[in-house]
Amino acid sequence: MRTSHIRNGVLSVVLGTLRITLRVLSLVVPPSRSVVVTASPETEGNGVEVARALVRRYDGRVVWLRDRGPVPEQISALAAQGLVLVPKASLAGLWAYLRAEAVLFTHGLYGSPRPCARKPIVNLWHGDGPKDITPGRSVGAMIASTYLVGSTPLFSEFQARAFDVPADRVLVTGNPRTDQLWHPPGLDRLARLGITSDFVVWMPTFRRARAIGAVRVRDHGGPAATDDGQEELTALRDGLRERGIQLVVKPHPMDADRRRWPGVVTIDEDDLVDAGVCLYALLGASSGLVTDYSSVWVDYLLLDRPLAFLVPDRTSYDRALHPADILDWVPGEVVAAQDRPFAAFLADLDAHGRLDADLRHDVARRIGLNPTATAADDLVTALVKLGVLSSG
Repeated sequence: MRTSHIRNGVLSVVLGTLRITLRVLSLVVPPSRSVVVTASPETEGNGVEVARALVRRYDGRVVWLRDRGPVPEQISALAAQGLVLVPKASLAGLWAYLRAEAVLFTHGLYGSPRPCARKPIVNLWHGDGPKDITPGRSVGAMIASTYLVGSTPLFSEFQARAFDVPADRVLVTGNPRTDQLWHPPGLDRLARLGITSDFVVWMPTFRRARAIGAVRVRDHGGPAATDDGQEELTALRDGLRERGIQLVVKPHPMDADRRRWPGVVTIDEDDLVDAGVCLYALLGASSGLVTDYSSVWVDYLLLDRPLAFLVPDRTSYDRALHPADILDWVPGEVVAAQDRPFAAFLADLDAHGRLDADLRHDVARRIGLNPTATAADDLVTALVKLGVLSSG
């Protein structure tokens, strides 16, 4: 515990110094024809797909600020097309930030200095969902930005208020990562992950957080957070097995529970990188999705495939939901302790998604989901029109 406090204290000093210093220098260092993009994890689709669109359309220098470790395949491929890779924790990275005419990120950068007029900051974030994202008071928790990107007016406006972004600076151009849904991986790459048949993905949000680099988060869920719905998941696994369908588990990157259980295929960020598979491309190949409070279901609505919501801690989860009644009208079966868990979801799978199609369409209209299949290009176009990018 003492080590954790010391670590957090050092991080606060470093991030606080960076935030102030970079803010002041950004007011005087002239920008160049360049942009900076960064994502966490490095394979996060919003960052990757925006970088892809910028490399294709922007006539300046596109800099990717990266953490340590091997370069993921998709980033390496973009580097071959002109993406400039620079270590985030380096003087070159700081200089790239100062010289950029715009900064785009998914989780904040360098303590999130307040943006200035000559350097707009675009918060790509990592999905529209009902979870409250109100930042804490620690240094770097408040992610300052000029614009916020999202895919629905309903959820994006809640998020914008949390980040203190005016409503007229919310860009509902769609989450760029959803472009990957339309490019599923080949069977050989799926096989590298242990997926050899039709499959359903379970993607829970985290309850017990683990630290990743300079990212610090708190746990959520209270006493019942230890109840992961294993009894219900066993019923799901067995029901899928009877149909020749695999259950694939993808834990949240910050989840302390790696969720490696018998009879399921569990994959993490490293597994995806090793197989050269993007997460949303994997979702594009799936037959259905099980999740909870995570934002992934909003993106998955674009595929119009069966959805279920496993929420065993519905009464004890301590993070606010917006709107508060969201679980009363989500587009699929809400699974809790019951006699036949996942019965409706399995029936919809058997019907190839026809049973709950009207419900999914109604919810997509209710939240105002942008149906675009070209979200990254749409965002770049919007940023050019706004003058954030000088060309594109």
